[in-house]
Amino acid sequence: MKKYFILKGVEGNLLKFTIALITNKRLFVVILGAYYLTIPNVTPWWVGTILLVSTLSGFLFEIPSGYIADKIGHKKALVVSSVSSVLSTSFFLFADSVSFLFLGGIFLSIGVAFMSGTGTAFIHETLRALGRESEFREIMGKMKSIGFAVPIVLTILIPFFVSISWKLPFAISLISDLVGFVAICSLVTPPVPQEHIDEIRLSNFRQVMHEAYKINFFRYAIFSGILGGVLFGVGGFRAVYQSALGIPVVWFGVLFGIGRGFASLLLWHSGRIQKLFKTPAQIYVAKLVVFSVLIIALGLTHSVWGIAILFIFINAFQWGLGNIGYSVEATGKSKFKATLLSVKSQIQMIVGGGAAFLLGYLIEVIGYSKSFIVLALVLVCLLTPLLFLISKDKKQIGIGGDDSGE
Repeated sequence: MKKYFILKGVEGNLLKFTIALITNKRLFVVILGAYYLTIPNVTPWWVGTILLVSTLSGFLFEIPSGYIADKIGHKKALVVSSVSSVLSTSFFLFADSVSFLFLGGIFLSIGVAFMSGTGTAFIHETLRALGRESEFREIMGKMKSIGFAVPIVLTILIPFFVSISWKLPFAISLISDLVGFVAICSLVTPPVPQEHIDEIRLSNFRQVMHEAYKINFFRYAIFSGILGGVLFGVGGFRAVYQSALGIPVVWFGVLFGIGRGFASLLLWHSGRIQKLFKTPAQIYVAKLVVFSVLIIALGLTHSVWGIAILFIFINAFQWGLGNIGYSVEATGKSKFKATLLSVKSQIQMIVGGGAAFLLGYLIEVIGYSKSFIVLALVLVCLLTPLLFLISKDKKQIGIGGDDSGE
């Protein structure tokens, strides 16, 4: 690991971006759903509505953010993401009404929009400049593993801070965001060939989308976007459901931290896990089976701690398998990697908002258990047809992964 992380020059980006990944983790997410309910007049329906509005804003910015990142430079886009994260945490910190929660969610989504795809593209460029492009999956997996592992201690402690004040976790997160902002600003832009710059400057958005269609990128983007969106909706009600089950808030961080610990372990070995699959279809079939079974089990289980354990597995696999996929390979030699990868994230945003809103509505009508089962069946119906398209791609697995999870 020592050879991966040094401070100087372009290679220093690996350490600086790892720090950014650590600080970019939303430490307060473990209690966010429960925190919403502390604001006057907020109900599960409002939770779903807030998630819908925030993800809609992310949807509107997602692809334009990737296109802007490719046009103005990936580092500048990462700075925009960092500033948005600071603003988001600030709104949550000082929230005393639903409007502040909406603003916090909106800026959180904008921050995610400018990070998704852009971070992967930036590190890909960095490794290409260093002549280490073939090590992308291994290095990115270890960086993301550290990004999950280091914040676990604070994540576990966050709910204990709630006993002092619900605002304290957000104050700690704000300090973390400011450290990340400094790390992002200190990144060194890797050199790229002049013809690369000229192609980006002369291309328009329509040409980029046409290129994505020609290389069959959309089948992977749509599949991963739908899956990621549904998992976002499920995760949005983790704290709310655990509260309804009577699980003490102080346990939220422990349970969440265990899930992130497993995710970190999976990410560290993502290179080895990737080698278990020979074709893209095998990866996506495995993901659909794993997550649909887990969500259905969440609806069928009536044991309080059984449900808590299922959330641990969903959390672990959601983020731990995020480096396993075909997103980057599918972009080929395109100079617009950030734009193309943002397509998947935009789909994830809109599906995530819809899934959260649907869950919020169903929970109030038919309860938690049946709602999760319905959502799982919808997931299977949406993704099964896409598997037939993906199965037609007989390409072998190479490097890949993205920084938003699939």
